[in-house]
Amino acid sequence: MEKVHAKIGIEKYKTTIEGKSLTFIADQAESEGGKDLGPSPKELLAGSLAGCVAMTVRMYADRSNWSLEEVLVDVEIDTETNPGTTIFRKKVAFKGDLTEDQLKRLHLIAQKCPINKILQNPIVVES
Repeated sequence: MEKVHAKIGIEKYKTTIEGKSLTFIADQAESEGGKDLGPSPKELLAGSLAGCVAMTVRMYADRSNWSLEEVLVDVEIDTETNPGTTIFRKKVAFKGDLTEDQLKRLHLIAQKCPINKILQNPIVVES
């Protein structure tokens, strides 16, 4: 089970987030009243998906000894198009000396990252 701790003090929205081996800052944009000192919560969520996709594809390509130079992942979170539904728009591209079959396989592997799977399952938030 993964666990993080978040703490906010007197600086309006500046939040310190601690994981098992890393501490970082999240914040809101200045237009939202923050100081833009770090990613917003939605950016962190999008970054989690994008990073997981990139790492999963990299691991697969490395194990397969494929010539993958870069994995490029863009994630957009849309909560406005269909109220009550969150849409994650993900674009994945690869650079390297790869065949069409390898590219198709990497796109399939990109769908199998753990965060992608979590977001496709029912989610319960307990407080």
